[in-house]
Amino acid sequence: MTEPHLSSPPQRRGVSLPDLLVALGILLLGAGLLYGTSQIPFGINAVVGPRVFPLIVSIGTLLFGALLLVGALRGDRAEPGAEEDTDPDAPVSLANPAIILGGFLLGTLVLQPLGFVLGTAIMYFSVAYAFGERRYGLMAFVALVVALVTYLLFTRGLDLNLPAGILRGIL
Repeated sequence: MTEPHLSSPPQRRGVSLPDLLVALGILLLGAGLLYGTSQIPFGINAVVGPRVFPLIVSIGTLLFGALLLVGALRGDRAEPGAEEDTDPDAPVSLANPAIILGGFLLGTLVLQPLGFVLGTAIMYFSVAYAFGERRYGLMAFVALVVALVTYLLFTRGLDLNLPAGILRGIL
């Protein structure tokens, strides 16, 4: 006679706060993108107007955020990959995401007065700092070069109108 198998029922994991915050942040980003897309004027006599690609990106961001939110509420967790050397039980530090978010907010705030290049360079600089880079001169140089190349590609290659800010006349 075999004994009944005494196994505990699978434990339901609680909601992961970092995963929930990421999902809500992506949903908020998608909503902001959708609002910004609605502010773009329609093109005249254009089959594919200037709203199409921002609309696709904003809807995709909203869908992705909704999927992450459903997963987070179901108790799914973002597990590190096998190749990652991380400890999933280590305490969560929100300092680096806060640095990146702060850099993006600051870059967004100075985008109109200072221009796209300097605002975007602040964003790149904050990301490099959050990832542990401390060679400030190199970080500033790379952030400015990448932002400048991005500006030139968008304005010259795609004919987009980005704010030049204080660099008007130079760029």
